[in-house]
Amino acid sequence: MARHLLVFISDLHLTDALKGPRVARADTLERFWRRIDAARGEEPAELAFVGDSFDIVRSPKWLDTPHRPYHAPSEGSVAVVEDIVTATLEREQAFFARLRQLVEGEQLRITYLLGNHDRLLAHAPKARRDIWKAMTGRDEDVEFPSEKVFASHDVVAHHGHNGDFICSEHAGAAPIGDAIGLELIVRFPPLLRSRIDVADPVELDDIDDVRPIYAVPAWVRQLSLQSRGIVRPLHATWSQLVEEFLDNDFVRGWMRSQHRALKLDPGKQLRLLLELSTGRIMGKTQDKRLTQAYKVFQHSFDGRFARRAADKLGKREYRGLSYVVNGHSHFPSMTPLGQIEGRPAVYFNTGTWRTVHQIGIHAEGRPTFLAYDAMTYLVFFPSGDPLGRDYEWWTGAMVGHGAHAEG
Repeated sequence: MARHLLVFISDLHLTDALKGPRVARADTLERFWRRIDAARGEEPAELAFVGDSFDIVRSPKWLDTPHRPYHAPSEGSVAVVEDIVTATLEREQAFFARLRQLVEGEQLRITYLLGNHDRLLAHAPKARRDIWKAMTGRDEDVEFPSEKVFASHDVVAHHGHNGDFICSEHAGAAPIGDAIGLELIVRFPPLLRSRIDVADPVELDDIDDVRPIYAVPAWVRQLSLQSRGIVRPLHATWSQLVEEFLDNDFVRGWMRSQHRALKLDPGKQLRLLLELSTGRIMGKTQDKRLTQAYKVFQHSFDGRFARRAADKLGKREYRGLSYVVNGHSHFPSMTPLGQIEGRPAVYFNTGTWRTVHQIGIHAEGRPTFLAYDAMTYLVFFPSGDPLGRDYEWWTGAMVGHGAHAEG
């Protein structure tokens, strides 16, 4: 079966108001497109966005309304989604204008898959229509699936959040990650700024870039150690948000649903991390406890996506496929899955196109972070590629001048 050039990217997290990347999206797209255009041949390339292209959850607009992204979808919440999309399209108009130019010039085709941060688009047909028009120039109703099989390339693609208990729930219910994203991450910078009388520490906005999401409490702790003059208001602010978060009706319901007698269930793990992060004085012993708690989270997370990918390829409906592609974690990977029907199978994670503050371990045992701009993409080449390429997986990180490890 002849095939065209197919590219996968994910996790752009285009936002209406929060901090954007250091390099404009349109400029990143232009650099990316030069490589794709040189390899696509005569047919249009297909660019598949594998979830979280828009960040609907982390918008301050929710806080001006009685609605929340973790509430059941309603006419009011859909109106908020539409407002967020309109503002994001305006903010990123140069990026979308270039995409649209490539599509209208028959050089590119677009596929859009939903993730957890843009899952509410499934309930907002007008917002989907506006996005599709911005991307393709076509003013038409469109569905955005959560998964797609690319049969000519032996690929099944989906966002991947279904393997993360923080960011997914059964039957499409709102995940606890929606509440974390809005009630802790979005609310933190403006509330702290209202309480400090020192120079505005602009790094407060970096909280949105911390990955994985459960590392946010450790990042807040490190910020308090680095920025003099804000320790007390920072502690008061974070403690207030954590207390309100744990008292939130939605959060309390989620905690009850996770309860497992005599086990460190997900609810207990999350509560532990949050309560450790609010300690007034955290000495070396508590720092090590916090680091150990992150290890528990990370070990439960690492390898889960690859195992789920192998399980997926073993199911009847995916028979004949060799590759599973997803994003979500913001950390790229390429993992062999062994032989399936005599062919090598591979799991790919497409990382992100945004800034990441990645958690690590300080020599003294406490958490530390490194900030960088990340960019990953996966390319399956067309039939007859002159170099004989099947696929290439590209990933890179840019660290700006003056960057340093945090912690």
